[in-house]
Amino acid sequence: MMKESFIKVDDGYIYMRRNRTFIPYKKTLLFIHGLGESGLCFKEVLEDERFNKYNILIPDLIGYGRSSDSRSGDYSFASHVKMMFSLIDTLSLNEIFLVGHSMGGDITTLLCSRDLNRKVKKYINIEGDITQHDLFVSSKAVEADGNNCFPEWFESYKNETIFNKYAQKYASGKRLFASLWFCRPDAFLENAYELVERNTKLEGEYKSEIGKLYCDIKIPKVFCYGSESLSEGSGKYLEDNNLKFKKFTGVGHFPMIDKAKDFYNFVDSFIS
Repeated sequence: MMKESFIKVDDGYIYMRRNRTFIPYKKTLLFIHGLGESGLCFKEVLEDERFNKYNILIPDLIGYGRSSDSRSGDYSFASHVKMMFSLIDTLSLNEIFLVGHSMGGDITTLLCSRDLNRKVKKYINIEGDITQHDLFVSSKAVEADGNNCFPEWFESYKNETIFNKYAQKYASGKRLFASLWFCRPDAFLENAYELVERNTKLEGEYKSEIGKLYCDIKIPKVFCYGSESLSEGSGKYLEDNNLKFKKFTGVGHFPMIDKAKDFYNFVDSFIS
């Protein structure tokens, strides 16, 4: 059964979906969504009785979904990570299984790299950026802003690309379209710029700072992706660095929605 709450954290209120009254001594599954999304992308886990033994926390990032705007106007990854650590401290979380999707994978990689108290015990990254090769949407947003047409691009992305192309075919498209209506365009754009900057800044074949940080994370971790989505370059990066991965065949960027049963079967086996 889904419950809802707003939690005051730093300079905003985080809206959060959860499965019950929070029980501090229980292990916690913490989910972080991606660019333009909201916690709606993980709602299937709240319907799966296998996970009732955990606290399930699915926040909307500040500037997204039903969370408040940032009074400081700061939607940076550093601000998102700070908010998540404040949430962890506010709720006294001590044993966390962390799941991040897309941009949420970048943010959770940063969170893991800064988790000095080692509260995160296992980490599932769903198509977060690990190379420069998967910046499909964020690079287009940055390009549109450079051409002084980001507002028009954002509306076209929401209504033409997502609603007309994807929402008619996929459950994930319907859910992303719904989330985009509540996403602040300035949060979307600021995060698109940071996605591009962080994942193109290094020298050499692989340019992603996030990818390097992901490789350095020492806790048990796995990279999940859809066979119809991940670039060849990122697939090669996984192999070159001997990174554990799980491929979901016949599905795109949202395996946790479009192949929910298989995805949550895997989550259950990985964290058990």
